[in-house]
Amino acid sequence: MPFAARLARTFLALLCLCWSQLCAGSASAVDFSTSRAIVIGIDKYGGGFQDLSYAVADARRVADFLRAQGYDVRLLLDQNASREQILNELHTAARDLTDRDRLLVFFGGHGSTEKIGDQELGYLVPSGATGVGSMIGMEELRSISQTMTGVRHQLFVLNACYGGSIGILRGVRAFDTTRPDYMEQITARQARQFIAAGGPDQQVLDGGPNGLSWFTYYFLEATETGQADLDGDSTITFPELSAYLLPRASNNVQTPTFGALPGHALGEFVFARSAAGAPPVVAQADIEASHATTRAASLPEVARDFTPMQQPIHDLFNAWTMLDIDAYLAQWSPQARQFVGKKMRRYPEIEAARRKLFKRLDAVEVVRYQLWFRGYEDGVASFDASYSMKFHFRDGRVLAEQERETYRVAQDDGRWVIVENRDYLR
Repeated sequence: MPFAARLARTFLALLCLCWSQLCAGSASAVDFSTSRAIVIGIDKYGGGFQDLSYAVADARRVADFLRAQGYDVRLLLDQNASREQILNELHTAARDLTDRDRLLVFFGGHGSTEKIGDQELGYLVPSGATGVGSMIGMEELRSISQTMTGVRHQLFVLNACYGGSIGILRGVRAFDTTRPDYMEQITARQARQFIAAGGPDQQVLDGGPNGLSWFTYYFLEATETGQADLDGDSTITFPELSAYLLPRASNNVQTPTFGALPGHALGEFVFARSAAGAPPVVAQADIEASHATTRAASLPEVARDFTPMQQPIHDLFNAWTMLDIDAYLAQWSPQARQFVGKKMRRYPEIEAARRKLFKRLDAVEVVRYQLWFRGYEDGVASFDASYSMKFHFRDGRVLAEQERETYRVAQDDGRWVIVENRDYLR
């Protein structure tokens, strides 16, 4: 073989080798060495808490699904789901898992709350709990999540009332889905996310199909059947999961919520699409025949627009933290109405009141806020919100507020804006 041909062949081989190594490096950023799941289901409580009927079945089915997805599943049921054993598994995960790993925590059971002053503190109730001291507080769970700094992706799926109080929403924007390296970016970046079945003063709704609770049924419908693969790329990202699940699982008893935890860095938890062992999709007529009437009038439309629907509310809270009055006002429709108690403000009054307030402020701290999807009808989406904020005035005063409110949003010239707000509903 001529020298030039041998040289060209050698160069081509080296090029292929380098390319394969580059691809392997990219894959290492995308793939996970270990996928671990801690799956908890508690029916038998004792200690004064009413027994449940669906939590163990939920946990078993979720565990089966996750094993089929390649997860190392640690299943804790009933008396094996004590506070000590749950915390042991979480701390073991913190020690064992690395930046090449991910962790999913599923909890099915009671949630509880305690009000101290103007604070509402949420708790998960383990087996054998007799009071707050033997529960697992959301603050404690957040702290444990923060100790797992090396675990690249974390997802908490909490089928319990007050589960949503684990999260701290700060209007984190999703990574740009149009980038060609979108999937590599969201899997390589840290993800700290949660999705919860119930909001404040709500109970988890049992009595769903196949012996499951409604939330778990829809979670599996979204992931196991691949219904949440909205773009058809055989991967279900967290935005797709939440966009599909929340409108589907919202009803007149419970309103799920989702969000991020401290340390979130624009990563997204992902599932591979799989239809193995999928439960059948429930017809809308069957849902309405039960007491779980869905509030989503048109699921495909809601799912497609679910993230931008919420964006004006996120941007509103961001405008508070930035003390940016123009950004704040940009989130409102010129025809918007705001109800504060019995008083109604039109947009000019909203603008005048907020400009006056912003001038008096030195800083605003949004401690936390959460959104709950309430429904969609005739192009208008409704959300409940709870927030905790501190207003630092230029005269030295500090005003702390923890309130609940509602928002209605609609499209105006191609973007979602706030058309109605009802504040101070606590």
